Amino acid sequence: MKKTAQFYKGVVVSFLLILAFGSCKKDSLESRELLVYLAGEYGSVNGTVTVPFVHNPVSITGNPMISIPAYATREVTADINVTIAADMSLVAEYNQKNGKATLPLPESAYRIINPGARTIRAGALSSSDSLRIEITTPSALTDPKGYLLPLTITSIESKDKGARASTNQRTVYVNVTYEYNNVLPGQTPVTGTLMSRTGWSTIVSNTTSGALGPAMIDGSNTTAWRSSNSTTAVKWATINMSGQRTIKAFQIVPNYVTTTENATQMTVSSSNDNVTWTVQGVWRGTGPAAGSSATAPDIKGVNFASPVTAQYFKFDITALVSGGRVGFAEVNAIQ
Repeated sequence: MKKTAQFYKGVVVSFLLILAFGSCKKDSLESRELLVYLAGEYGSVNGTVTVPFVHNPVSITGNPMISIPAYATREVTADINVTIAADMSLVAEYNQKNGKATLPLPESAYRIINPGARTIRAGALSSSDSLRIEITTPSALTDPKGYLLPLTITSIESKDKGARASTNQRTVYVNVTYEYNNVLPGQTPVTGTLMSRTGWSTIVSNTTSGALGPAMIDGSNTTAWRSSNSTTAVKWATINMSGQRTIKAFQIVPNYVTTTENATQMTVSSSNDNVTWTVQGVWRGTGPAAGSSATAPDIKGVNFASPVTAQYFKFDITALVSGGRVGFAEVNAIQ
């Protein structure tokens, strides 16, 4: 009797361990089970849907509408009604897992346009109607940490008794991001009056012998400031206008000494004392066009959405055509 009791005790313990393991194991969307789940944007590894807004003094750009469908791992045999709702208690968990510090999206900043259940029709793999959310006040969302709206499956109803919500992919995280960028997209120079460069001076991060900072303002397209060739050293150039000036754009003549030594991305900042800087935004462009030259240059426009008044303007170069060296032939300002 003692051995029999021990045997049954071992069976019970094993059964409980199996149940415990099964309850902790994450489900797989490749399994044969009928799982209902939510998905982040393409390429997301953490179920995130990013909603970017770019702000400048005159406008806000971004798409305020978000659509969240529900999915099934295989064609369903009967309609499935999926209820999706916000769950702000998941913000802290998301931040901890992803090393973020996003803020909960305020209720006043969004609305759910079509509350209620989403329906995955019999024979389908996704809901015929997505949950639609509108970001109603993007102008109020100005924290660089961004904002999070977790949307999770709270219940499913179906005559297909095998259907259940995924345990590890039942939530998507709508991440509303903030970026200030007073630099307009594109690189076509704007029209306007070239400012006199009398009194201007330059400060640069580093140089190549014979290609110093003043070459940017010497009036010749055949000379250029050229940075060091280090692939790890920072690359930047600062223009000191010798007094506050109001600028609506810069025109940059590429470095034609070596055409591969040109910027394709720069952070543009302004200052009145060369100490405290205001980031105006990020410029993105290309190297000089094929066929252009020092005598027929492909001038790049760095254009502001709203004019900027300052004495110092700094160009932090964060990407370039190739290699480690970068430079400008000429820098002019449009007033």
